[in-house]
Amino acid sequence: MGTTGVIILSIGAYLILLLALGLIANKQRKSNTLKDFYLAGGNMGAFVLLFTLYATQYSANTMLVTPAEVVNKGMGMILILGYMTAVVVFYLTFAPQLYNISKKQSFITPGDWFDYRFKSPKLTLLANGILVLVSINFLLSQLMAMGHIVNGVTDGQIPYWVGVVSLAFVVIVYETLGGMRAVAWTDVIQGIMLFIGLIGLFIMVMPSTDELAKISIWLIENEPKKIAVPDVSFRIYWASLLLMIGLGGAVYPQVIQRIYAAKSVKTLRNSLGAMIIMPLVTVLILFLLGVISIPHFIDSEGVSKDTVLPEMLHYWGSLSVFNFGLMIMVVVALIAAIMSTADSVLLSLSSIIAKDIFGKSKYKSASSEKLTKLGKLCSWVIMFIMVLVALHPKITLWGLIELKMQILVQVAPLFLLGVHSKTINSKGMFLGLAVGFLFATGAFLIGVKTIGNIHVGLIGFVLNIMVAYSFSKKSK
Repeated sequence: MGTTGVIILSIGAYLILLLALGLIANKQRKSNTLKDFYLAGGNMGAFVLLFTLYATQYSANTMLVTPAEVVNKGMGMILILGYMTAVVVFYLTFAPQLYNISKKQSFITPGDWFDYRFKSPKLTLLANGILVLVSINFLLSQLMAMGHIVNGVTDGQIPYWVGVVSLAFVVIVYETLGGMRAVAWTDVIQGIMLFIGLIGLFIMVMPSTDELAKISIWLIENEPKKIAVPDVSFRIYWASLLLMIGLGGAVYPQVIQRIYAAKSVKTLRNSLGAMIIMPLVTVLILFLLGVISIPHFIDSEGVSKDTVLPEMLHYWGSLSVFNFGLMIMVVVALIAAIMSTADSVLLSLSSIIAKDIFGKSKYKSASSEKLTKLGKLCSWVIMFIMVLVALHPKITLWGLIELKMQILVQVAPLFLLGVHSKTINSKGMFLGLAVGFLFATGAFLIGVKTIGNIHVGLIGFVLNIMVAYSFSKKSK
């Protein structure tokens, strides 16, 4: 059996494991209610919660984009390390308080918090609409990543479209069977594999001191811009992006639902505390792997940078049998991480559409069990549409991240101000959200991503807060 055959066999074995976990999770459910399906009964322990948060935060966006951006922009992208740390910091500013309220009020979706805190149907509808747009964007990026990973590590022998379609099908099947339980269990497996695989691969491919010196000399002679200290404009850009990703990443709908699913506030704090070390284990290694990869792409300007890691994994795996084994582990773990994230996003998206949109209009009197079935149906429809879009992508993964964060950060005040401010009200919050969203989206769509190297999403966020407080005071 050739190397490609081993890779395919390994991926196939993992997919079978996922389907088995979906069946087991289906048997473990205590009911067919929204809480049991979407929150695993709201009794998630610290270990499982840690890895399901890890899988949600470290998805295709991190795994593929980090080494690709290092290859594209150079060593200044070490700053990516700060982005993921910022997300955890912002978690801690509101998550414990939100958790305590969610347990008392039995929240299922982010919309439940909006209803409870602001009691404004139009505000909840606007916020949920933004979360739906963000989730669709996020799901699309995961499907694209599935295709790139499978195509890259098999040296093109498995077409991009096969990776997208086959893995998406498995995701929708085990998500429908097991809900949040299946997601959480697969998260634990992929998290452990990713730890071992990335660390092991890094040890194997990390150059010696002499080899590292040669790489440095090569970069100085051939790509001096990629080792230069970032200028002031880039540092402003980085600080802006750090705040935007930190704020936005902390309020993903799938993250909010994991906050609700924690067993206790202590469990939540312990899991979030452990998340602090994750950037060092994951992002730093991916950054260094990106640095090592730069010389391999110097004459490949036409190659999509989304395929940097898959292509390098294929190359490193060809160097030795041991490396090949580690490469297999990393590939399966990456696919697992991407699939788990896709599942999590799909789960949150379907819960918002079923409970907060249909459940408050056409199906107002529907039971929890009926809404759960409706949510499953929504998952299949959404996945089918997103697969069609992913087969002919018009944007890179980094472009999807920028667009997503410009929009998502506008929802952050609903949690940060909603939890901590007693003066903010629904009128001010609605107007602030509308102004921030329209400004950021409008600017981005006409091609304006930054103003003075500050992201329009962050400027929209500031306008959002200013308008919210201004009109909250006027309406007293």
